[in-house]
Amino acid sequence: MEECIFCKIVKKEIKASLVLENEKFIAFLDKSPIFKGHTLLIPKKHIETLFDFSEDYLKEFSVETKRIAEGVKKGTNCDGILLINNNIVSQSVPHFHVHIIPREKGKPLRGFMWPRTKYKEGEEEEFADRIRTALTKI
Repeated sequence: MEECIFCKIVKKEIKASLVLENEKFIAFLDKSPIFKGHTLLIPKKHIETLFDFSEDYLKEFSVETKRIAEGVKKGTNCDGILLINNNIVSQSVPHFHVHIIPREKGKPLRGFMWPRTKYKEGEEEEFADRIRTALTKI
């Protein structure tokens, strides 16, 4: 079986705008964000679904999700955070990931996860840097 795109990001075979990397997890900006600053958190170890985690590893992942969510909130100066995980049905990449999406009052979601947006030239790295900076203060 061919490696998934997220495993290739972990191995640095595909470039991503990283906001966090440690020995167990990696977080990076979604290439097609719902709102700018939309971040994905994944385990470095290839785990396909929530049901494949050991309990201890899932607890660590949950703590890291909270920390990244705080970084996204502070780094984007948004009002709140939407956390989404899709398992099995319509899971676009078969590697467990959590979407950490900044939300602002008055900017509704139109449909489920649509429409997506794009970063302007240089803007993606600017958002990644803002979130990385916020994470150093948590």
